[in-house]
Amino acid sequence: MNIVWTVVTVVALVALTITNPQSVLTVCLDSSAQALTTALGLVGVYCLWLGIFEVAERCKLVEGLSKCFAPLNKFLYGNVEKAASEYISLNLASNLLGVGNAATPSAINAIQIMEKEEKLSRSGAMLFVVNATSVQLIPTTVIGLRASMGSANPADILLPNLLSTIVTSVVGVALVFLMYGKPAQNPTCLTGEVV
Repeated sequence: MNIVWTVVTVVALVALTITNPQSVLTVCLDSSAQALTTALGLVGVYCLWLGIFEVAERCKLVEGLSKCFAPLNKFLYGNVEKAASEYISLNLASNLLGVGNAATPSAINAIQIMEKEEKLSRSGAMLFVVNATSVQLIPTTVIGLRASMGSANPADILLPNLLSTIVTSVVGVALVFLMYGKPAQNPTCLTGEVV
């Protein structure tokens, strides 16, 4: 991916140098300033949610969240270890709140627990799809971006965003069920012990 971004950047700079050489430095400086302003605007949003999730984890709220999402997790992923189920639940909660970047570490931790072989398992594929499509009740990141760019009503995307994420999630989950079938009901319970 680094190669792709490097090639795109070099091609864009060469094209700009050929077509409008006097604006190269101005465009580079303005773009850098805008990127920094946008990033700083999002820092507050991420600090808030990551702090909330850290407090929730320390107060054992994540365990409670995992119990609430247990039926959904069992339907989507089958039987997974307790730790993986907790990370999956935290990932799902992060995505529901629209904090996709805060959801990524929990998804990585869940994948590390679930994936033992080189080939992606059904539960790993499902987590990838659910994380990528992520139903969002409150698209916090997008609202934060819109607010930092001066939108008159940054939250007016709630309904269209909710509908589109529901549709993409249903289609993605259906495709995983089509490709992998139902989750295997193996004799491993959520604690990881064999019954």
